[in-house]
Amino acid sequence: MNVSVVFNFFAIIFQGTEAPYKNFDEFEIQIDYQFRQKSAPDVNTLDFVETQQERDKKQASSGIRPYLILNLKLIKLSDLEVKAKAVNNIGRLIFSKKVKSGDLIKIDMGFTDDVKDRVGPYEINVLFSSREKKETSRIHMFVQEDGTFLVNGVVRGKF
Repeated sequence: MNVSVVFNFFAIIFQGTEAPYKNFDEFEIQIDYQFRQKSAPDVNTLDFVETQQERDKKQASSGIRPYLILNLKLIKLSDLEVKAKAVNNIGRLIFSKKVKSGDLIKIDMGFTDDVKDRVGPYEINVLFSSREKKETSRIHMFVQEDGTFLVNGVVRGKF
């Protein structure tokens, strides 16, 4: 019984707590939906794990395709929020910089087909931190497989 009490005590102490979501009135996300040329896969390369059906799907997805760029406008920052960094679901750092109210941050998501098919990044976490590097708030952007776009868990549209 003592072992479980000690384990629960340490689990509570070292449990990772996420920063709260940033209020919707403190930021704005503008969608820059463009159409860009997507090149066809190289016919001279062979992927041994790729099926013919996957290869045909890649070939069909070339040409002019919708491309997604998110513009994050920081309307209001608290006194503690001096730095922001964004990380995608792959763990890649998108940006890390000092921020101030009124800043516009461009987040390149890529082709919407790739986002929905989970070929490219489909989830972005923007984390705001203090001078002491303590996370104060966050913005979570997520695109579901059907194209539904969520910001902080709230549906904001569909691609």
